[in-house]
Amino acid sequence: MPNNAIEVLTAAVTPVVLVSATAILVSGMNTRYIAISDRMRALTREYRDPSSPDQRRVIISRELVTFERRIHLASWAVRALYTAVGAFILDVLIISATLWRQMLAAATLPLFLLGILLMIFAIVCQMLELQGANRTISLEIRDIAEAHKLESRN
Repeated sequence: MPNNAIEVLTAAVTPVVLVSATAILVSGMNTRYIAISDRMRALTREYRDPSSPDQRRVIISRELVTFERRIHLASWAVRALYTAVGAFILDVLIISATLWRQMLAAATLPLFLLGILLMIFAIVCQMLELQGANRTISLEIRDIAEAHKLESRN
């Protein structure tokens, strides 16, 4: 491990860069989480509206099941990313402390790998959430197509 301050700073650069990259992912996932929760609130409001047709309520019920899964995935992705940021920051602190205590150096690689694994987990959650987004869009499209067929028959 590093023996002088320049080597310590050089070793700390990678985790610092990953903190920035992870922060960008956190920002994007927080935005998706807020959008999903806003859409869920709008759908539940529409469902509770007495003027909503029964067929629309059926579609909303189906969509809400998918939205619930999506919000859980987004939530887990954000948690994993925040934990990854913590692992990278702790890694930087430990790398910095190796100037005084070489025995701490053994913890840097496992922490770094933990952060990377958490980022991978978050990316998988994001991809699954996007798949759920496609399902809700498909439900909406089918609902519109069925309504259009009914209108064209009349």
